[in-house]
Amino acid sequence: MGSRESVREATAGDAAGIQALAGELAEAVGDASPDEESVGARLGELLNEPRARVFVAEVEGEVAGLATLWIKPDLAHGDVVVEVPMLVVAGEHRRGGIGKLLMARVREVAADNDASVVELVATRANVAARNFYKSLGFVEADVVSLEFVGDNGNPPDGA
Repeated sequence: MGSRESVREATAGDAAGIQALAGELAEAVGDASPDEESVGARLGELLNEPRARVFVAEVEGEVAGLATLWIKPDLAHGDVVVEVPMLVVAGEHRRGGIGKLLMARVREVAADNDASVVELVATRANVAARNFYKSLGFVEADVVSLEFVGDNGNPPDGA
């Protein structure tokens, strides 16, 4: 990692670069890639949300990585948790320190907000991501992730 890499707050002008990264991430997990208009709309919402942060990593002026985070008050523990719903590095920049640079910024935000925990999710099959996070001191929690993917307006019986 050299001086050509930097991390900064995202701007609305980063939508195309972020959409490309979101597409890479979607492909890796088998999801459909979001369109640029949707990414731009969600980016605008996040940039205006005081508890959310969006960081981009640049290499020689081009967006090479992205981290999003939420600063969440946690009633269960009476403290603050920083959740990282998205961390992605462009394929050609992986294993070059960009992910570490982004996670260092996440840890700075966590420290600035007195967060006791930084939490994120990686799929069981994504061994590279899991190993990366472990190398940064993360431990795998014994939890089960549940997602409701049905129609919220018409839930199944019993819901």
